[in-house]
Amino acid sequence: MKTTLSVVFAVAIMLNNTADAADRSATGSEWFFRPYVGADYEYSALNYRHGEEAKFADYLNGGDVHIGVRVHKHLGFEASYIDAARSRTVNGLGNGINDDVSVSGFALDAMAYLPVDQAARYELIGTVGVSQLTGSTYVSGLVVLSQFQSETRGRVGVGAQYWLTDNLNVRGLLRYQKSSFGDSINDIIIAGVGVNWQF
Repeated sequence: MKTTLSVVFAVAIMLNNTADAADRSATGSEWFFRPYVGADYEYSALNYRHGEEAKFADYLNGGDVHIGVRVHKHLGFEASYIDAARSRTVNGLGNGINDDVSVSGFALDAMAYLPVDQAARYELIGTVGVSQLTGSTYVSGLVVLSQFQSETRGRVGVGAQYWLTDNLNVRGLLRYQKSSFGDSINDIIIAGVGVNWQF
């Protein structure tokens, strides 16, 4: 995780150094180049299926670190590294079996923004993108079993953000993606809150 954070901030600095110095007020154009970095805490629900009926869900705590660029008052792009895991379940069914579940990977999203006040401090957000995730399950007890499944899927999201300053905002997002992981999961719902620093 430390290595990922270092890469995110290094890329952000590089983007900032190459950004166009003329902003909207100087050029009169609605198009601009404003890189940002941020992080979200995320609470994810993995909904398992048994046939056509929902069976149960795993709830994972984790988050993402991301780097993005705002290119228009209504448009931006964001790349994320995601890491989430469930706290280890010990003897969860009373049968001596323990298990761990985790999901990690990368995502790329297009971000649509809609200011809802004249000062553009409050903005609604819509997202559409794709993620490449690896899910792993480790089971121990009478037997030891590790399972890994990777998949690439589309995802969509909605949310809102508030600008505390000209550079700093806080946001909340709710994302949904259809999933499979070897036909064991129906979908993933991710609720997140985070902060961004725009250069």
